[in-house]
Amino acid sequence: MTNEDFEDAKTLWKFFYAHECFKQVENASSFILEHKMDADHPVYYSLITAIYIIYGKPFKKSNVVGKLPDDIVPTQYEDLHKLLLEHRDQLYAHTDAKSFDLPDHGAANQVRFLVLPEEIRLFGTQFRARPPLLPDVITLCQELQTKATYHINKLQKRHQKKIPLQVGEYAINVLDQAGAFVLKQKPMILKNV
Repeated sequence: MTNEDFEDAKTLWKFFYAHECFKQVENASSFILEHKMDADHPVYYSLITAIYIIYGKPFKKSNVVGKLPDDIVPTQYEDLHKLLLEHRDQLYAHTDAKSFDLPDHGAANQVRFLVLPEEIRLFGTQFRARPPLLPDVITLCQELQTKATYHINKLQKRHQKKIPLQVGEYAINVLDQAGAFVLKQKPMILKNV
């Protein structure tokens, strides 16, 4: 492959995975809203965590292919994007004891004692997190999917002739510039091919 082809392979790989991440975040956000979940629902925290972590994947370090540039985020969603990544890094993907402060409450990550007349119990503040602005997250993810689709279609069209017409599964080659654009693989989806 030429340098340009190799970079295109990496970009196509990166945008495809980004598109899938944004679609999953949109789905999880919609599910929470449709089912009117709140912090007391048994899977609420798991879904919120998934939203933050999956949203951040395309914008974080990725060996070989790199990350999406932040300038792909529409201007009107830059603050939400930064908030999602900050919360991802300090609350959901990692738990930093020194985190950003919540107004009138101190650090976002705290382990506290709750003292009641009959008992004392521990709780973690992060597990009481409120949902992000889910309708805005959905719209942001839809716009990012549109941008990713544009790049995917452009690159796929540019390299269409490099994809064999023989039935089978072919991985985009992002590891060996001396190799072909796609490499035939043992099927994962198609059976007996």
